[in-house]
Amino acid sequence: MKRALSSLSLRIISSIILIPMVIGIMIWGGWGYGILLAACIGAAVSEWINLTLKITPNLFKRIIIGLIGLIYLEFSFVEMAYLRLWLPDGFEWILFLFLTIWSSDTLAFIMGKNIGGRKMTPTISPNKTWSGYVGALLGPAFTLSICIHILTPTSLIENTPSLISTIIAGALMGMVGQSGDLLISLMKRKAGVKDTGHLIPGHGGILDRIDALLLVIPVYCAYLVYIHPDF
Repeated sequence: MKRALSSLSLRIISSIILIPMVIGIMIWGGWGYGILLAACIGAAVSEWINLTLKITPNLFKRIIIGLIGLIYLEFSFVEMAYLRLWLPDGFEWILFLFLTIWSSDTLAFIMGKNIGGRKMTPTISPNKTWSGYVGALLGPAFTLSICIHILTPTSLIENTPSLISTIIAGALMGMVGQSGDLLISLMKRKAGVKDTGHLIPGHGGILDRIDALLLVIPVYCAYLVYIHPDF
């Protein structure tokens, strides 16, 4: 019990420190944001390689999984750089991305805890339920709709998309985000580890925190290509 409380306290303290810091760097942009992305991709690649080495002793499989990870991670971080540093209203777009992902995780947790029900993938992620999965889709659909249609960025005022397209895009982001979470969970289970790393006290590694983000970014960018005149 003491250990659980200690872990929870550490998790809360880390969040209180890191979330404002990350948001501040996102607002600042420029080289500070570039350094943050470079640090994150370096840590994520290191964690991916460590997982790969533990998953299989086969050299060929290690090379293939490692290359997939490098492409997968670098492509996602390049898109994050583009969203903030080159797209008009970049801070809003990167903030909307994080708000959408956070809302997916939050509503999934709330509905999973309070409704419960049948487990989704008990052998991969025992805590995930179908009710939580519904929350993971509803949260981003609702949040992205608010971001696009109420907190509309200046560059999109004349090109606001239909509400139904935003709802579908948000739900799809939630669906893909859950897949990213399950992918990393499967890798951790194959590797026999609880966390991808120990970089963030109480939270584990970078991949533990951005597992959903990595698969969501391409979907989010594809939606912006559809709706944004300057993308």
